[in-house]
Amino acid sequence: MDVKKTSQQKTDFPREIGNPARSALQVAGYSKLKQLTEVTETDLSKLHGMGPKALRILRETLQTKGMSFASVSRADLFMENLDHPLKAEVEALRGMIKSINDDIVEDIKWNAPSYRYRGRYLVTFNLRETKRIHLVFHNPLISRVKSDLLEGDYVDRRMLYFSDMKDIKTKKAEFQKVLKELVRLNT
Repeated sequence: MDVKKTSQQKTDFPREIGNPARSALQVAGYSKLKQLTEVTETDLSKLHGMGPKALRILRETLQTKGMSFASVSRADLFMENLDHPLKAEVEALRGMIKSINDDIVEDIKWNAPSYRYRGRYLVTFNLRETKRIHLVFHNPLISRVKSDLLEGDYVDRRMLYFSDMKDIKTKKAEFQKVLKELVRLNT
């Protein structure tokens, strides 16, 4: 079976963008042009394999279809409108998560910021609680990461909690270690 042909049948991306960019989009979980209207050009440019030529072709293709890249990411827009007593803590953790690897993609899932790496979910905020920050690591490989910060004995997920900014600062190094290990396992 021709892999190129199969890949092109599953997407509506222009053929001219080339295989590295096509692979980068696929790995990040994008398969349709319409999905690119929910992500900024800056965020796409961070994907390994996504060069200026591919971005230009995608931008022009979107324009011919009356669409465009998002001017503000869905997660940034969500955060602008978030009314949560621990909003500053959420912002601090967002920054830490995104700084772990340039290929981590931020989106919204479960009405909260969520993070994928190479198309696989890593962690999502659960913002229903208002007295602490609740992170859900919903990646099957999280069970292989050993850390006292991770709670729960589920087959495919673990929980992590932060009470305030001081708690975030105290747990920062171990939290980053957990994220780096999870990314490594998903590489």
